[in-house]
Amino acid sequence: MKNYKCLLWAVMLFPLSANAQEKLKTIYGKVSDVEFKALSGATIKLKGKQIGAFTDSLGYFMVKTRFSGKHWLFCSSVGFRTDSVLVDIGKDSTRADFQLKTTNNDLSAVNIVLKRKIGEVPRTYTLNEYDIVTTAGAVGDVSAALQTFPGASPAGNETGLFIHGGTSQESQAFFDGMLVKNAFGSRLPDVANRSRFSAFLFERTTFTGSEGYGAEYGEALSSAFIMDTKGIPGASSTEFSLLSLGTGAAHTERFKNSSLMVGGNYYNFGLNNSVIPQNTLWREDPRQYQTSTHYKLRTKTGGMFKLYADYSDTRLAFDIRNPNKNSLDLLGNINKNLYLNATYREYLGPYWKLFAGVAYNRTLESGKVNADPYNQNDNAWHEKITLSRSFANNSLITVGGEQFQNSRAEGYAGMSRSYSDVLSALFVSADVFVNKVLSVRSGIRGEYSAYLNKYNLSPRLGLIFFAGRKSSFTLNYASYYQKPDDSFLAQTAKLKYEESINYALLYELKIPHRNLKAEVFYKDYRNLTKITTPVFSGFQAYGPPVVIYDFNNQGSGYSRGFDLLWRDQSFAVGEYYVSYSYLDTKRNYIDYPVAGRPPFAPEHVLNIVGRKYITGSNIQVSGTYTFSSGRTYFNPLNPVFLSDKTRDFNNLSLGLSYIPPMKKNFAVFNVTFANVLGFNQVYGYRFSYDGSRSEAILPPSKRGVLISFLLNIGDGQFNH
Repeated sequence: MKNYKCLLWAVMLFPLSANAQEKLKTIYGKVSDVEFKALSGATIKLKGKQIGAFTDSLGYFMVKTRFSGKHWLFCSSVGFRTDSVLVDIGKDSTRADFQLKTTNNDLSAVNIVLKRKIGEVPRTYTLNEYDIVTTAGAVGDVSAALQTFPGASPAGNETGLFIHGGTSQESQAFFDGMLVKNAFGSRLPDVANRSRFSAFLFERTTFTGSEGYGAEYGEALSSAFIMDTKGIPGASSTEFSLLSLGTGAAHTERFKNSSLMVGGNYYNFGLNNSVIPQNTLWREDPRQYQTSTHYKLRTKTGGMFKLYADYSDTRLAFDIRNPNKNSLDLLGNINKNLYLNATYREYLGPYWKLFAGVAYNRTLESGKVNADPYNQNDNAWHEKITLSRSFANNSLITVGGEQFQNSRAEGYAGMSRSYSDVLSALFVSADVFVNKVLSVRSGIRGEYSAYLNKYNLSPRLGLIFFAGRKSSFTLNYASYYQKPDDSFLAQTAKLKYEESINYALLYELKIPHRNLKAEVFYKDYRNLTKITTPVFSGFQAYGPPVVIYDFNNQGSGYSRGFDLLWRDQSFAVGEYYVSYSYLDTKRNYIDYPVAGRPPFAPEHVLNIVGRKYITGSNIQVSGTYTFSSGRTYFNPLNPVFLSDKTRDFNNLSLGLSYIPPMKKNFAVFNVTFANVLGFNQVYGYRFSYDGSRSEAILPPSKRGVLISFLLNIGDGQFNH
């Protein structure tokens, strides 16, 4: 079930406005720093005129004027040098972008990890809401858009983020710094689920790749999936959405120093599945009810309190071809998810900053496989507190602690099992600016699990060398730990932490509006969980619980390769980027008889993503092409384990958005086409135990079309 939460591509033309008034000209653009990160609150003014604007949370601005001809446009922001550009105001609209440099001469050429938000991880690849909703094929899904960056493998029929040969369970999601236990929908066979959260909630999102993440984050062997919500909106507004999959509405009330958003959605795939031919044998079309609220309060000293709550109820049922019986199995699923998140950030004098947060995630999952009922219930609490202090040359030190309390209860056909654990952690990290050519990022994290009765200690170290004003090299080492899968822990406490040791070298070149990144990495897996089963299962999300005779931590593996990214934001008003990943990986874990390349880790992945605004038409087009080499699959008739591969994967998706001229309000029509060329896509094969029969694992449909319309009354920024 794909959780389409306000996945409208409404900000596709964010720099543009439907509020165009007759005879007024528009000057629009974006303000960023030397890192191409958006600067909110920057001041834009026409020289000698009482006309100006401020940039929004994404760095965009818009100035309306009756003047024409050549004028100087000035841009200023606290902590940055003022810049100006001579604009020639024409009959319609004029674009002017600014890239501001810091006022500290010593730091202007440096990739300042030290200027980032306190507690923020290194952001190798970052997307804001505009980037997410204008990535064709992602249909507004945060994780799907991030998969177009190097290091991430296309999820295919799997749910979650797969980074550098890691499983989806090795990537943990953090919402405003707090853990989301179940950030995606149900893990169902052959049907990939979206992330639960709307792209419009976030100022920026990222996943950590070879650059790794600091000691503040743990319980993830491969990646931290980071989502930071936006600040207080500029005005009150009401949103309405109408999609080919459902409808939604939300209202945001802006107060003096706070705001409150309340909204809800209803989605039903019935119409979509009746119009578009389906490979999935739906018995009950996916449908979902979802509601959320978000309160934000700015304190007198510039701190921020945020409270977010989200509840969803998702239901579906479909048949699965069972090659062992040469018949169909009926799978029904109900997923009820509640997520609460409260965070508080405050400045304690000129040098200290406090962060405190608490989050709760409760997921009740139930259903039937044929006549046999099953359930899987998760409860997870997370509490965290950190203190950060800046010191000489914008260096930063952070100390903190956190605790996770989680429990799992699962059952099948009258049988049940459960476990609960309390994991406590202490950490300290430091970002030290040594001089113009060297910065050091270091940290250490210690954890203790009451259930496992074991400790771990993981060091993190990064050295950043600045080769002039435009390029840098980063050398990283890190050790990460994670508990085994909850379903294993519900059966035994005699397991150890799983571990991955990461080494990486990154190079980055930054020139105006262009960016090149290259990295090589090596990851060594240790103490992976091994199980003994009567028949190879691959621990798939299908069928009755796997019968397990034995558990141990004798599994191992490796992952190595390189990533490339070229990004150009000066391409005739539009922008594009090209990403490529090469991955060599093998692992011997769960019930693998020997080491092999897992199905979720293709060797080659290529993405080409572009978006372009057609001047004077209020139309933007976007496109995404993805290629990945064939995935491995288990064939019981082949004596070489996981040596069979599917055909190569190809997909071309296109998007088209139109903003009609409207006064005071904002609206957008959008249509997106998935796999427009109709490539035949196969994710794998499911064999009978004796290998005599097999069934291809296909996407839910060969092609896809999503039509959406969104209306915002009162503001051009969407909050739900």
